[in-house]
Amino acid sequence: MAPFVVREPGSGGLTPYAAHVHPAPAPDRRIPPVPAIAAAVLGVLSAGVPAVFALIALAFSGGEFAGNEWLLILVPLVILAGLLVGVVLLLAGRSWLVLALCAGAMAALVLTGYLMGGWGGGAFGVLTVLVPLLTTVLAVLPRVRSWVAARRSARTGS
Repeated sequence: MAPFVVREPGSGGLTPYAAHVHPAPAPDRRIPPVPAIAAAVLGVLSAGVPAVFALIALAFSGGEFAGNEWLLILVPLVILAGLLVGVVLLLAGRSWLVLALCAGAMAALVLTGYLMGGWGGGAFGVLTVLVPLLTTVLAVLPRVRSWVAARRSARTGS
């Protein structure tokens, strides 16, 4: 029997005629993990801040923009669109990065605004920084990233 069970490279000690054993693929979980769902809910809540800011900027401008004032409308709308697209992509299992980057950018911009202009927001000001920051942290957790990677590999493999 010993001559038949010779170590061949890549055979795991089996003969070249033995069938290779492949582990069963992990089941494709369609339901996102709890941190991904929480990140999506917080992402939708975070999207309200740039939406309100864009509406206030539009109301104060009267629809007329001189110079770089159009950036006061464009930047919040881009962040708003990025957050909503990121939520959809995360729940679909396609990408965690879009939501994490947009929420992180929003948290950084809001925090910079508060540090440069003064912390006059009270509890609302704290929430406008903490909610996007928590969204970013939840979206980059290893459990969420591995779920998205598994969903991607299951999609490309089938």
